[in-house]
Amino acid sequence: MNKEEILAKSRKEYKNNDERELQVKDKSMTFSYIVMIAMAAVFTTIRAGQGLPMMDLCATVCGSVCAGMAYRFFRTKKTEYFILALITFIVMIVAIIRFAMGH
Repeated sequence: MNKEEILAKSRKEYKNNDERELQVKDKSMTFSYIVMIAMAAVFTTIRAGQGLPMMDLCATVCGSVCAGMAYRFFRTKKTEYFILALITFIVMIVAIIRFAMGH
C-alpha cells in the first residue's frame, strides 16, 4: 500500500470526524460534566437544607460520569479512566441504596 492509498483510506474513514471536531466534542463533554456537577451541588444543598432526600441527584451525576469514564476506558485502556469509572460506580450504587432507604 503506497502513501496515496493510505491517505485516501484515512480520509474515507474519518470523512465526517476530523480531529478538531472530535476535540470540540470532548471539550464540550467536559464542560457539560462541570455544569451538571455544579447544578447538582446547588440543588443538593437546597434539598438538604429543606430536609429532602438528595441521593437521587448524587446517583444521577455519578451514573453519568461513570458512563463517560467507562467509555473512555474501553476506548483508550487508560487505568485512570477505569479507576474513575469504578469509584463513581461505587458511589452511584451507595447513593441508589440510600435513596431507596429514604435518605
